[in-house]
Parts: sequence; structure tokens; C-alpha cells
Amino acid sequence: MIDLEELQSRGWTLVPGVSSRASLIELAHLIGSPVPHPNGKLVKEVRVMPTESAKQRTLSSRFGTDSFPLHTDTAFWRVPARYLILRVIGDTRRPTTVLPFRSIINNRSNSVLDWAERSVWYLRTPSQSAYCSMRFRNGTSTGWRFDAQCMFPANSSARQMTEAFENKAIQQHTEEIDWSIGCAAVISNWAVLHGRGPAPIEERERVLERIYVGGEA
Repeated sequence: MIDLEELQSRGWTLVPGVSSRASLIELAHLIGSPVPHPNGKLVKEVRVMPTESAKQRTLSSRFGTDSFPLHTDTAFWRVPARYLILRVIGDTRRPTTVLPFRSIINNRSNSVLDWAERSVWYLRTPSQSAYCSMRFRNGTSTGWRFDAQCMFPANSSARQMTEAFENKAIQQHTEEIDWSIGCAAVISNWAVLHGRGPAPIEERERVLERIYVGGEA
């Protein structure tokens, strides 16, 4: 069962008893409409791989087997994916890092919230370029987005926010998802940044299965 109260208050929650891909897909359908990958499949496999083996313009091509920075998945969509459903198979020792936006905005000075709301970003991918804001609205709901790999500061407020993200006091609020066999994580992609933690010693094969739920490309 999904702890919806924890998902709402914390921004992410762990769900036990997800021991197969079929049960992962079933979990995704419980909270919304899964979004197929461009290859037509619902589940995307993300593997740890060196830079030279990775597909161009991916996080792996930039960071290889190192940690991944905190970011919003699908930040370049008009409305980013609402939730991420994740499961790790193989070597579960490498954690996933998470940081709620509220730790960046609400627990700091009022100026940080002002920068966030006023910030303008140049969004650039191989297939598009446009301007966007960190905060977005979808119907009656609002969310936040940030991905330094495709969002570049376009005004002074955005530059201030870039420095805020690098502030060590903010980074202290980062949590870790410690994986175990048979559990899945549901992450609110509108409210929580996530990344990949450091590699354990002699890491074996690690596959992260990911499903996007909701959002508009």
C-alpha cells in the first residue's frame, strides 16, 4: 500500500512488496496514468555506465559512474512528470538522493522564495529551446522544476537561485533512499529534486527501473 499521507507531507515514500516489473507497473497505475517512454515501453532501465559507453546528452554521458546532481526529471516538458516510480534491482548499495523544494525555499529567507518565483531560465535541449520559470501551474495545482543540465539562468533572480542550490546549508537537508530488494519509491517530481548517490566499493551491476506518471511533454 502507498502511504499517501507520507507522500504528501514528505514528498516521497517507500512501498514494500514490489518484487517484479509487473507489480511496479501496477503501482504506477494506482496513482495515475503512466507515460510510455519514446520506445513505447512503460519501464525505462537506467544503468550505471562509464562516460564513453553512455548515450550522448544524458547524465551518464556527463557524469559517468559518479553521482548525479539533484534535478527534476522531464524538466523540459511543458508540465513535468507528476510522479516517478523507481525500483532498483541488482546491487542496491548506491542510494538515491532526494531534496524537497520546501527545504530550499521555505526554510530560508524570504528572498529565496522571491528569487525562485521571479527567476527566468533558458531551456535548451537538442530538440527545443524556450524560456521557462521554475514554478508552473497545471489546472489548480502548482509545482517546481529545476535541472541545471538543461535550464540556464536568464535573469539575476535565476543566477541567485543557482547560488542557493549550491549553498551547503541547503544541501544538509538532502536525504537518502536506501534501497532494498523488493521495495519501490514513489517520488513527487513536482516537489522533490532527486539524484544518484556515490558508488559503493566494487559496485556490481545496478539497474534502476523508472516509470513516469502524469505530465505533458
